[in-house]
Amino acid sequence: MSKIAVVSDVNAGLDYLGYDPGIPVLRSIINFGEEHYVDGVDIKADQFYEKLKSSPVIPSTSAPTVGEAMALFDRLISEGYTDVIMCSISYQLSSIGQMFENLQDEYRGRLNIHVVDTKTATYFQGFIAVEAKRLADAGKSVPEILEHCRHLVENSHAYFVVDDLIYLVKNGRLSGAAGFVGSLLKIKPVLELDKQGRIVPKVKVRTQRRALEVAKAMFMEEIQDAKRVQIIVEHTLAEEKAKELVAYFRENCPNAVAVELHPVTPAVGAHIGCGCLGFGYFILEK
Repeated sequence: MSKIAVVSDVNAGLDYLGYDPGIPVLRSIINFGEEHYVDGVDIKADQFYEKLKSSPVIPSTSAPTVGEAMALFDRLISEGYTDVIMCSISYQLSSIGQMFENLQDEYRGRLNIHVVDTKTATYFQGFIAVEAKRLADAGKSVPEILEHCRHLVENSHAYFVVDDLIYLVKNGRLSGAAGFVGSLLKIKPVLELDKQGRIVPKVKVRTQRRALEVAKAMFMEEIQDAKRVQIIVEHTLAEEKAKELVAYFRENCPNAVAVELHPVTPAVGAHIGCGCLGFGYFILEK
Protein backbone atom coordinates (compact mmCIF):
# COMPACT_ATOMS: atom_id res chain seq x y z
CA MET A 1 0.00 0.00 0.00
CA SER A 2 1.25 3.47 -0.89
CA LYS A 3 2.29 5.97 1.75
CA ILE A 4 2.60 9.38 0.11
CA ALA A 5 4.68 12.32 1.35
CA VAL A 6 4.34 15.82 -0.09
CA VAL A 7 7.43 18.03 -0.01
CA SER A 8 8.36 21.44 -1.40
CA ASP A 9 11.03 24.12 -1.26
CA VAL A 10 11.21 27.22 0.93
CA ASN A 11 10.18 29.48 -1.97
CA ALA A 12 6.59 28.25 -1.45
CA GLY A 13 6.19 30.39 1.67
CA LEU A 14 4.83 27.56 3.83
CA ASP A 15 6.61 28.98 6.92
CA TYR A 16 3.99 31.73 7.15
CA LEU A 17 0.76 29.74 7.27
CA GLY A 18 0.43 30.01 11.04
CA TYR A 19 0.31 26.23 11.33
CA ASP A 20 2.49 23.28 10.35
CA PRO A 21 1.16 21.90 7.06
CA GLY A 22 3.23 18.72 7.49
CA ILE A 23 5.13 19.43 4.27
CA PRO A 24 8.93 19.25 4.64
CA VAL A 25 10.76 21.97 2.68
CA LEU A 26 14.30 22.23 1.38
CA ARG A 27 15.78 25.59 2.33
CA SER A 28 17.78 28.11 0.34
CA ILE A 29 20.60 30.30 1.62
CA ILE A 30 20.36 34.11 1.47
CA ASN A 31 23.74 35.74 0.80
CA PHE A 32 24.33 39.37 1.75
CA GLY A 33 27.94 39.50 0.59
CA GLU A 34 29.86 37.52 3.21
CA GLU A 35 26.80 37.10 5.46
CA HIS A 36 24.80 33.91 4.90
CA TYR A 37 21.35 33.07 6.30
CA VAL A 38 19.19 29.96 5.99
CA ASP A 39 15.75 31.12 4.86
CA GLY A 40 13.14 30.48 7.56
CA VAL A 41 15.73 29.37 10.13
CA ASP A 42 18.25 32.21 10.48
CA ILE A 43 16.06 34.92 8.99
CA LYS A 44 12.31 35.40 8.48
CA ALA A 45 10.46 37.73 6.12
CA ASP A 46 10.08 40.74 8.46
CA GLN A 47 13.76 40.74 9.47
CA PHE A 48 14.87 40.18 5.90
CA TYR A 49 12.96 43.10 4.37
CA GLU A 50 14.08 45.49 7.12
CA LYS A 51 17.67 44.45 6.37
CA LEU A 52 17.09 44.73 2.62
CA LYS A 53 15.76 48.28 2.97
CA SER A 54 19.01 49.53 4.47
CA SER A 55 21.51 47.25 2.72
CA PRO A 56 23.67 48.54 -0.16
CA VAL A 57 24.09 44.89 -1.21
CA ILE A 58 21.62 43.18 -3.55
CA PRO A 59 21.46 39.70 -2.01
CA SER A 60 21.81 36.47 -3.93
CA THR A 61 20.46 33.03 -3.10
CA SER A 62 21.92 29.52 -3.07
CA ALA A 63 19.58 26.62 -3.85
CA PRO A 64 19.33 23.52 -1.65
CA THR A 65 21.96 20.88 -2.37
CA VAL A 66 21.64 17.34 -3.72
CA GLY A 67 22.90 16.09 -0.36
CA GLU A 68 20.04 17.82 1.44
CA ALA A 69 17.51 16.32 -0.96
CA MET A 70 18.99 12.85 -0.45
CA ALA A 71 18.93 13.25 3.33
CA LEU A 72 15.22 14.12 3.10
CA PHE A 73 14.51 11.10 0.88
CA ASP A 74 16.42 8.76 3.19
CA ARG A 75 14.39 10.04 6.13
CA LEU A 76 11.11 9.50 4.28
CA ILE A 77 12.15 5.93 3.41
CA SER A 78 12.95 5.27 7.09
CA GLU A 79 9.45 6.54 7.96
CA GLY A 80 7.85 4.06 5.58
CA TYR A 81 6.95 6.34 2.67
CA THR A 82 6.71 4.71 -0.74
CA ASP A 83 6.10 7.85 -2.81
CA VAL A 84 7.05 11.49 -2.59
CA ILE A 85 5.39 14.31 -4.54
CA MET A 86 7.61 17.37 -4.86
CA CYS A 87 5.77 20.64 -5.59
CA SER A 88 8.66 22.61 -7.01
CA ILE A 89 9.20 26.28 -7.76
CA SER A 90 8.98 27.00 -11.50
CA TYR A 91 11.73 25.28 -13.47
CA GLN A 92 12.26 28.65 -15.20
CA LEU A 93 13.21 30.29 -11.89
CA SER A 94 15.35 27.61 -10.23
CA SER A 95 16.89 24.19 -10.87
CA ILE A 96 15.42 22.63 -7.70
CA GLY A 97 12.76 20.60 -9.55
CA GLN A 98 15.23 19.22 -12.06
CA MET A 99 17.53 18.22 -9.19
CA PHE A 100 14.70 16.09 -7.74
CA GLU A 101 14.04 14.55 -11.17
CA ASN A 102 17.72 13.64 -11.48
CA LEU A 103 17.43 11.53 -8.31
CA GLN A 104 14.55 9.40 -9.59
CA ASP A 105 16.77 6.61 -10.94
CA GLU A 106 18.98 6.63 -7.83
CA TYR A 107 15.96 5.86 -5.62
CA ARG A 108 14.04 3.59 -7.97
CA GLY A 109 12.71 0.57 -6.06
CA ARG A 110 13.07 2.36 -2.71
CA LEU A 111 11.09 5.59 -3.21
CA ASN A 112 9.01 6.76 -6.16
CA ILE A 113 9.80 10.43 -6.80
CA HIS A 114 7.17 12.52 -8.61
CA VAL A 115 7.92 16.19 -9.41
CA VAL A 116 5.29 18.84 -10.13
CA ASP A 117 6.63 21.92 -11.92
CA THR A 118 4.18 24.42 -10.41
CA LYS A 119 5.35 27.04 -12.96
CA THR A 120 5.10 29.59 -10.16
CA ALA A 121 6.57 30.55 -6.77
CA THR A 122 5.64 32.09 -3.40
CA TYR A 123 2.35 30.88 -1.89
CA PHE A 124 0.95 30.32 -5.39
CA GLN A 125 3.34 27.37 -5.34
CA GLY A 126 2.59 26.70 -1.68
CA PHE A 127 -1.16 26.44 -2.30
CA ILE A 128 -0.56 23.61 -4.78
CA ALA A 129 1.55 21.77 -2.17
CA VAL A 130 -1.11 22.26 0.52
CA GLU A 131 -3.77 20.92 -1.84
CA ALA A 132 -1.58 17.90 -2.67
CA LYS A 133 -1.13 17.20 1.05
CA ARG A 134 -4.89 17.53 1.64
CA LEU A 135 -5.57 14.88 -1.00
CA ALA A 136 -2.80 12.61 0.30
CA ASP A 137 -4.29 12.82 3.79
CA ALA A 138 -7.70 11.98 2.31
CA GLY A 139 -6.28 8.75 0.87
CA LYS A 140 -6.17 9.77 -2.77
CA SER A 141 -3.76 7.95 -5.10
CA VAL A 142 -0.61 9.39 -6.63
CA PRO A 143 -2.23 9.74 -10.11
CA GLU A 144 -5.25 11.51 -8.58
CA ILE A 145 -3.04 13.95 -6.68
CA LEU A 146 -0.83 14.65 -9.69
CA GLU A 147 -3.89 15.23 -11.87
CA HIS A 148 -5.28 17.76 -9.36
CA CYS A 149 -1.90 19.53 -9.20
CA ARG A 150 -1.80 19.72 -13.00
CA HIS A 151 -5.32 21.17 -13.04
CA LEU A 152 -4.28 23.88 -10.57
CA VAL A 153 -1.14 24.71 -12.57
CA GLU A 154 -3.09 24.98 -15.82
CA ASN A 155 -5.93 27.03 -14.32
CA SER A 156 -3.96 29.71 -12.56
CA HIS A 157 -2.37 33.05 -13.33
CA ALA A 158 -0.50 35.63 -11.25
CA TYR A 159 0.33 39.29 -11.78
CA PHE A 160 2.62 41.49 -9.77
CA VAL A 161 4.16 44.92 -9.63
CA VAL A 162 7.58 45.60 -8.15
CA ASP A 163 8.81 48.86 -6.71
CA ASP A 164 12.31 48.49 -8.18
CA LEU A 165 13.12 46.23 -11.15
CA ILE A 166 16.84 46.27 -10.43
CA TYR A 167 16.55 43.13 -8.26
CA LEU A 168 14.93 41.04 -11.00
CA VAL A 169 17.33 42.36 -13.63
CA LYS A 170 20.49 41.87 -11.55
CA ASN A 171 19.52 38.33 -10.56
CA GLY A 172 18.56 37.34 -14.09
CA ARG A 173 14.97 36.38 -13.20
CA LEU A 174 13.24 38.72 -15.66
CA SER A 175 12.58 37.08 -19.04
CA GLY A 176 11.91 38.95 -22.26
CA ALA A 177 13.51 42.16 -21.05
CA ALA A 178 16.55 42.21 -23.35
CA GLY A 179 16.83 45.42 -25.34
CA PHE A 180 14.74 47.60 -23.07
CA VAL A 181 16.13 47.05 -19.59
CA GLY A 182 17.19 50.71 -19.42
CA SER A 183 13.70 51.93 -20.16
CA LEU A 184 12.18 49.29 -17.90
CA LEU A 185 14.06 50.62 -14.89
CA LYS A 186 12.27 53.95 -15.29
CA ILE A 187 8.76 52.50 -15.32
CA LYS A 188 6.51 50.20 -13.26
CA PRO A 189 5.46 47.42 -15.63
CA VAL A 190 2.80 44.85 -14.87
CA LEU A 191 4.70 41.56 -14.60
CA GLU A 192 3.16 38.12 -14.96
CA LEU A 193 4.11 34.52 -14.44
CA ASP A 194 3.43 33.16 -17.91
CA LYS A 195 2.35 29.65 -18.91
CA GLN A 196 5.98 28.51 -19.02
CA GLY A 197 6.58 29.79 -15.48
CA ARG A 198 8.74 32.75 -16.52
CA ILE A 199 8.52 36.27 -15.10
CA VAL A 200 7.80 38.51 -18.07
CA PRO A 201 6.67 42.13 -18.55
CA LYS A 202 3.01 42.17 -19.60
CA VAL A 203 2.19 45.88 -19.86
CA LYS A 204 4.49 48.89 -19.53
CA VAL A 205 3.07 51.79 -17.51
CA ARG A 206 4.54 54.75 -15.63
CA THR A 207 3.37 54.39 -12.05
CA GLN A 208 2.74 51.59 -9.58
CA ARG A 209 -0.80 52.82 -9.01
CA ARG A 210 -1.60 52.61 -12.73
CA ALA A 211 0.10 49.23 -12.99
CA LEU A 212 -2.10 47.88 -10.20
CA GLU A 213 -5.25 49.19 -11.88
CA VAL A 214 -4.29 47.58 -15.21
CA ALA A 215 -3.41 44.28 -13.53
CA LYS A 216 -6.65 44.23 -11.53
CA ALA A 217 -8.71 44.81 -14.70
CA MET A 218 -7.02 41.90 -16.52
CA PHE A 219 -7.35 39.70 -13.44
CA MET A 220 -11.07 40.43 -13.02
CA GLU A 221 -11.78 39.73 -16.68
CA GLU A 222 -10.03 36.36 -16.49
CA ILE A 223 -12.03 35.10 -13.50
CA GLN A 224 -15.44 36.63 -14.24
CA ASP A 225 -16.99 33.48 -15.71
CA ALA A 226 -15.53 30.99 -13.21
CA LYS A 227 -17.85 29.42 -10.64
CA ARG A 228 -15.27 29.04 -7.85
CA VAL A 229 -11.85 30.67 -7.53
CA GLN A 230 -9.13 30.82 -4.90
CA ILE A 231 -7.46 34.24 -4.74
CA ILE A 232 -4.05 34.88 -3.19
CA VAL A 233 -2.49 38.29 -2.51
CA GLU A 234 1.25 38.56 -1.80
CA HIS A 235 3.52 41.37 -0.69
CA THR A 236 7.06 42.31 0.32
CA LEU A 237 6.89 45.00 2.98
CA ALA A 238 3.68 46.46 1.52
CA GLU A 239 1.10 45.05 3.91
CA GLU A 240 -1.32 47.98 3.96
CA LYS A 241 -1.64 48.12 0.17
CA ALA A 242 -1.94 44.33 0.13
CA LYS A 243 -4.81 44.50 2.64
CA GLU A 244 -6.55 47.02 0.37
CA LEU A 245 -6.29 44.51 -2.48
CA VAL A 246 -7.71 41.76 -0.27
CA ALA A 247 -10.67 44.00 0.64
CA TYR A 248 -11.21 44.87 -3.04
CA PHE A 249 -11.31 41.23 -4.14
CA ARG A 250 -13.56 40.19 -1.27
CA GLU A 251 -16.02 42.92 -2.19
CA ASN A 252 -15.93 42.42 -5.96
CA CYS A 253 -15.43 38.66 -6.44
CA PRO A 254 -18.56 36.78 -5.33
CA ASN A 255 -17.11 33.60 -6.90
CA ALA A 256 -14.07 33.65 -4.57
CA VAL A 257 -14.10 30.80 -2.05
CA ALA A 258 -11.25 32.56 -0.22
CA VAL A 259 -8.99 35.60 -0.55
CA GLU A 260 -5.76 34.98 1.35
CA LEU A 261 -2.90 37.33 2.21
CA HIS A 262 0.67 36.02 2.41
CA PRO A 263 4.15 37.53 2.79
CA VAL A 264 6.87 36.55 0.35
CA THR A 265 9.72 34.52 1.86
CA PRO A 266 13.30 35.90 1.66
CA ALA A 267 14.53 33.44 -1.00
CA VAL A 268 12.04 35.00 -3.43
CA GLY A 269 12.16 38.50 -1.94
CA ALA A 270 15.89 38.66 -2.69
CA HIS A 271 14.96 38.71 -6.39
CA ILE A 272 12.08 41.21 -6.26
CA GLY A 273 12.95 43.68 -3.48
CA CYS A 274 10.69 45.61 -1.10
CA GLY A 275 7.35 47.10 -2.07
CA CYS A 276 6.20 44.28 -4.34
CA LEU A 277 2.47 43.53 -4.64
CA GLY A 278 1.18 40.42 -6.35
CA PHE A 279 -2.13 38.67 -6.80
CA GLY A 280 -3.20 35.53 -8.54
CA TYR A 281 -5.99 33.01 -8.81
CA PHE A 282 -6.71 29.32 -9.13
CA ILE A 283 -9.92 28.43 -10.95
CA LEU A 284 -11.31 25.58 -8.86
CA GLU A 285 -14.50 25.17 -10.89
CA LYS A 286 -15.19 26.62 -14.32
